[in-house]
Parts: sequence; C-alpha cells; structure tokens
Amino acid sequence: MSELTKKKFEKILNTLGIEEGDNLLVSSNILKILCNRKNSITSLEIIECLKKKISSHGNLLFPAYNWGFCKGQNFHYKDTKSLTGALGNLTLKLKEFKRSINPIYSFLIYGKDANYISNLKHSSCFGLKETPFGYLINNNGKNLFIGLDYKEALTFVHVAEEEARAEYRYFKYFKGTYTYNSGISKKVTYKMYVRRLRQVLGTLVHKKFDNELIKNNALSKTSIGNIKFAIIDIKKTYDLILKDLKSERKYIYTVKR
Repeated sequence: MSELTKKKFEKILNTLGIEEGDNLLVSSNILKILCNRKNSITSLEIIECLKKKISSHGNLLFPAYNWGFCKGQNFHYKDTKSLTGALGNLTLKLKEFKRSINPIYSFLIYGKDANYISNLKHSSCFGLKETPFGYLINNNGKNLFIGLDYKEALTFVHVAEEEARAEYRYFKYFKGTYTYNSGISKKVTYKMYVRRLRQVLGTLVHKKFDNELIKNNALSKTSIGNIKFAIIDIKKTYDLILKDLKSERKYIYTVKR
C-alpha cells in the first residue's frame, strides 16, 4: 500500500479540483488510513489541510449524524457524538467548528457562513428549505468522499426522495429533549421522510450512475493504494437523482422486502 502523507493528500485535493472558497462537505471512513502504520498523516492534519484549501472564504462541513433521537434518546448539542466517522467527532471538539441544530442530521461547520448554516431552523431533516442540505445544493456545493465509494454515503438521495414524495417513504415525527449550546433543555419535535419498513429494505445507487455523473462533469475519482477518493458536484448530482426518481429509476432504486 502506498503511504499517504500530508503532501500527497494536498496533491489529491488539487487533483480533485477543490479550491479556495468552495462549499465542501466531507464524507469519510478513515479507518484504513489510521490502521496503516505506514501512513504519516493524522486525522487533525486531514482537517487542517481541508481548512487551508477552502480557506476562510469557503465553508467546510462534516456530517455528525446520530439516530439516537429517533429511538427516544435525548440530544445534547455539545455531547451527542457523531455516528458517521471519526472526523466528525474530532471536529466536535474544535472550537472553530459550529454544529447545526438538527438532532438527527447535524453538521459540524467551519467557514464564512458557519453561523448562518448552523442556525438554519427547520423541522424536516431532508427538506430543501432552511437546511444545510439545501444550502449545499443551492450554493455550488461539493461532496468529497475519503475512504469510501460515494454511493455508500450519498445522503442527497433522501433529500430528492422527499422532494419527489417517493411513495415508499412517509413523514414520521420524532419527539424528545434537546439540550442547547446554552445548556437550556427543551422538548422538541422533528420530522423525517422515512422508509416504509414493511415495503423496502433501503435505497441503493446503481453503479452505472458513475457514468451518468462523469458524462455530466459531476464526478471525479482517484485513489492512493487502496484508499478511494471521489468528489461530486452536489447540484448536478441532486438534479440527476431527482430526475431519475420522477421517471425511470434506472439509477436510484429500492430493495423490496
């Protein structure tokens, strides 16, 4: 396996076209990076490289999703951990990152619009209006994937499913106690466009979608050793997903029970 160094990681960011001022969402599984002793880059260096690349003129977001609220668990703005990667939990400890307010699909955000994005008030997890998802779709966002295939973590599929009102999903309301950054606790209600569990096991993205994205200049991929890297244009990708959901569903499909 090739060694992943800070210098090589910076070169990968250049190869994938990440630039100063980008609105960049980072989805990652860095287990292969951390477990390989040959790799000299650290988790903190990955974050610092990304911050430096987009600069304070852009915005850097890490998922901090946690589905405990759906199971009746309380949500604490500061203490509830991310279940979507080590980088999210690391940024949770960094003061320059702000957390968005959704107790299920929250993000850790650094950059010029961090205050604005983190304070977007929305009751629906996947809604286009007033959500970080909507912000990224409407502001030329990019989604960088580290250590995983983009099809494994393409949450924007669910945003499109809600917008298309996919028949195999419905709105479900979740109530619980939310402890805010101020320390004040309050009973809150959020809704999510969830799967009809008796009908479908999940939504998948067909491997042929790669070619559709590449044809539309919406996907770039590279790798070092066995570590995958990819980046998508969020708006183009979302539009293609929405179009497919409303028509043939060649690329976005469900696994039936």
